[in-house]
Amino acid sequence: MGFADRLRAWLRGEDAPAHEAQPQRPSRSDRGGGDAASLPRRVGRRRGRAQHPSGSFDGSVLLEFARSRNGVEIYLEPRTRLYGDSVLLVADDGEYLRRPVPDPDTVRRFCSQHGIPVYDAERTGYPRRVRDYDRGVRPDRIGLEDLPPWPGKEQDLAPPDVTAEEEPPPPPPSA
Repeated sequence: MGFADRLRAWLRGEDAPAHEAQPQRPSRSDRGGGDAASLPRRVGRRRGRAQHPSGSFDGSVLLEFARSRNGVEIYLEPRTRLYGDSVLLVADDGEYLRRPVPDPDTVRRFCSQHGIPVYDAERTGYPRRVRDYDRGVRPDRIGLEDLPPWPGKEQDLAPPDVTAEEEPPPPPPSA
């Protein structure tokens, strides 16, 4: 009986027949005495922290992103079981870039050298503009060239030059 047959039987509310029940797994002592040499060897890659040799951090991609966009901030992301340390660079319009990094201290030094603000994403969270960018919502940008001309004269903008020695203006002529 295959998996699909067992699943269909379970969905119908039936149990697997006794003659088709799963065979019992042999105990460790049945496989050769239970010593470590008789156990199957598991081979696989290590999970967890990404392996970065010292000095391998190349911030040129981060710097190029930061220089080509306005208002870039860096958010340090915590290490997880699947991924090592990483950063999320977020521009002012919500465009972002995620890259692995060797460790948070290296990123903080890099950001202080280049004047980029750095935040801990675990404490501050991610900015709303990242989610808006993923949904396709773009901020409306208004520049000085988009504004209408000022309705008054240019001299109206300058503050009046008043000194304490100045006399008050003469009263208007009476008729």
